[in-house]
Amino acid sequence: MKFPAPDYVAEVLSSSTEQNNRGVKFEDYSAHGVGEYWVADAQREEVEKHLLRGRRFAAAETLRKGSIASTVIAGFEVRVGALFHREANLKALRRLLA
Repeated sequence: MKFPAPDYVAEVLSSSTEQNNRGVKFEDYSAHGVGEYWVADAQREEVEKHLLRGRRFAAAETLRKGSIASTVIAGFEVRVGALFHREANLKALRRLLA
C-alpha cells in the first residue's frame, strides 16, 4: 500500500462530527485495519477505547478518570483529565518532553 493505515487514531467529538466519527469513520478505520480507535467526548469528559478484533472494532473500555493506555503503541499512556483540562494537559506534555 502506498499509504498504509495508521495503527492508532483518536477523534474528538463535537455535535457536528459525532455521527460521522461513530459511523462512517468507525467503519472505515476498522475496514482498513486501524488497530485502535479512541473517541474523546469533551462534553462528557470521557474517552472510549475500541480495539480491532478481526475486521471490526470491539469496545475495550470507557474512562472518565484515571489513565488510558494504548494497546498498539507501547508506552503511550495519558491521564484522562489531561485530555480535557488545560493545566493537566500542560503538566502531561511537560512530563512527556522531559
